Amino acid sequence: MRPNIKVVLLIIGLQLAFAQSSSAQKFIKIDELLKLNSQQMTVKRKGVSSVSKYEFGPYKVISGKGGWEKTTQKSALFSDNTSMESSSKKSFVFVNDMADTCIANIRVAENIEIDEGSWFFRTYTNWSVTEVQKAEGVFETVFSFSADTTLWNLVVIYPTAVEIDGTYQSDDQTEFRGLLTDSHTLIEIEQITEREDGKDSMFNPFLGYEFWQGTRSLAAVQAMPLNKWYVWIRDDLDPELKFVLASAATAMLVKTF
Repeated sequence: MRPNIKVVLLIIGLQLAFAQSSSAQKFIKIDELLKLNSQQMTVKRKGVSSVSKYEFGPYKVISGKGGWEKTTQKSALFSDNTSMESSSKKSFVFVNDMADTCIANIRVAENIEIDEGSWFFRTYTNWSVTEVQKAEGVFETVFSFSADTTLWNLVVIYPTAVEIDGTYQSDDQTEFRGLLTDSHTLIEIEQITEREDGKDSMFNPFLGYEFWQGTRSLAAVQAMPLNKWYVWIRDDLDPELKFVLASAATAMLVKTF
């Protein structure tokens, strides 16, 4: 049977368009001041597992696994009165070139109902309990650092597919919301879906996250397209905060993959 010439030409055209789209250097749209005051760091990944070994600039994951590393910390978000349909745990150990270490313990939960008396939301956010209870997915990471006894918490609430009458549909009630805090500093996490040049790409959807303290962008991470990952962190931040932001950026890569 002779192949349909039109179909063959269409397939070749799509392949060429994909190759051209993939080969060009394209980035998520981040704050201009962040771009001017940071070094763009390419992220490399070694291995494919529950937590891959990501590496960029002076930072890298040296181990990752399903389940938590042993620490004395407890989840700030999930109390004993929190109900959830499903939950999974993973962790990674992260270091920099100054031999500082971070242990990140992650919990991913779906279909949760958070205790209305949660001190975490009362203390650190302006999120209403109603908004939180609508959330279908929650990604929480607790960071502990060798150079500091202060714990940092990262919490992201995001939409997922929900089952309605036997079919899965996108949750259009939940908006992406994220924060990173140590109980004194509050850094908001915004999702980026726009490309730097403003164009859309059906072949390579763009996705990233930007970390804001008030009106100042501190860092960003590009999580999509696949294998085109980058991290930006402001040069004028102190090394401790840079390490926190690098750890948080890595957690967001883990969330995506």
